[in-house]
Amino acid sequence: MRADVRQVADGTYLVHGGHTNWVILTEGDAVTLIDTGYPADRQRLLDSLAAVGSSPRAVTAVLVTHAHNDHLGSAEHLRTAYGTPVHLHPAEVPHARRDFLQQVSVGTVLRNAWRPGVLPWAVHVLRAGGTEQHPVAAPEPFPAATGATGALDLPGRPVPVHTPATRTATPSSTSRRPGSSSPVTRWSAGTPPRGSGDRSCCPTCSTTNGPARWPRWR
Repeated sequence: MRADVRQVADGTYLVHGGHTNWVILTEGDAVTLIDTGYPADRQRLLDSLAAVGSSPRAVTAVLVTHAHNDHLGSAEHLRTAYGTPVHLHPAEVPHARRDFLQQVSVGTVLRNAWRPGVLPWAVHVLRAGGTEQHPVAAPEPFPAATGATGALDLPGRPVPVHTPATRTATPSSTSRRPGSSSPVTRWSAGTPPRGSGDRSCCPTCSTTNGPARWPRWR
């Protein structure tokens, strides 16, 4: 299956992978990549860069909204193969290194296997490499923002919008372009609303200690 690349604004591309999404921001020949999908999405990720006229060598930085496997899949590959820095919220840096791991456990999935949608979701995750671990050896906090907008000095000038959920894990981040009302990242934690089409979260399974708080679109 090829990735579905959609231009949602000037220089902003939302990519629907096999089971999750990522965003490509372009500015001239340079690129910022927000999230990297599951491990099995690597070829789709590379194909999506080619589809916007770019390549992995042009990726200035990878921004990871949070360090679950469906967002972190190819981050370490880009770092080691191309020297691309990988940035996260400071509290998510140890999560990306896998100093700890907070996501739904196999046991929780099995206990919920009788619920509608859980088994198909689990099959998707297994096929996408969702149980593999690809920690980032040297993740870095988001670089310092510039100007009143809080934009990062990266292609597309993304603005991190921190959206902590009620899970024990650390804050997630969405991103937007300065002055834009269109979000350029996907959900950060919990289970998506019906009809969202996002298969990255386990139906009825949650890593939260209470109801997840969805990030608001900015």
